[in-house]
Amino acid sequence: NATGCSSIYSGSTPSTPFTTDKNGQGPAWCNSLFEDNAEFGLGIKMGDILQKEKLIHIFENSNLSEENKELVDNWINNDYDLESSKKLINNFDFNEAIKAERLKKYILPKTTWIIGGDGWAYDIGFGGLDHVMASGEDVNVLVLDTEVYSNTGGQKSKSTRSGATAKFASGGKTGTKKDLARIFMSYDNVYVASISLGGNMQQTIKALDEAEKHKGPSIVIAYAPCITHGIK
Repeated sequence: NATGCSSIYSGSTPSTPFTTDKNGQGPAWCNSLFEDNAEFGLGIKMGDILQKEKLIHIFENSNLSEENKELVDNWINNDYDLESSKKLINNFDFNEAIKAERLKKYILPKTTWIIGGDGWAYDIGFGGLDHVMASGEDVNVLVLDTEVYSNTGGQKSKSTRSGATAKFASGGKTGTKKDLARIFMSYDNVYVASISLGGNMQQTIKALDEAEKHKGPSIVIAYAPCITHGIK
């Protein structure tokens, strides 16, 4: 239920306990302030976009051979997909664009996942999350929905269901659970899914895969049973 920003990203993120290969590729993890999770993740995505723009500027202002120009054009026209990215890295003669070599780890496509709990997504960080979902940028959000503030001892959140009790809400929750999925379904280009690993593993895998492939914002709300529920 911890709030964080997870990103399959290069090794140049603010902090990462994961190792990367010689090209700087591999999973990376970085943590943000509780309320700033969505904006922090969007910032990482925008940083990757900026580095790709720098690469394109270098390529456009270099005297490239026809072979190198074809590799670059193929990379750009195919939206930096994996195959065109690999071809560019493996076959490009960086002697023709020396400044691009130090940025080549940004050639490969990156996936950004913003991960947090219901206290963040439904309550404290909702304004930022709404902003990021409305931005149209290709980021993915995974909400670990325990339906209660798990990290701080069990206070009710806007995700808590009507009538539910928690350690600091022994009288029960008045009002219904906030419908986060319906809110974001009102946007034109946001992929929305609700999952539960224990409920349907295949649907969980399918939803995460579809979220990743969606060209635009996606949000996957995962019901996450927790010790605060009293389930052993």
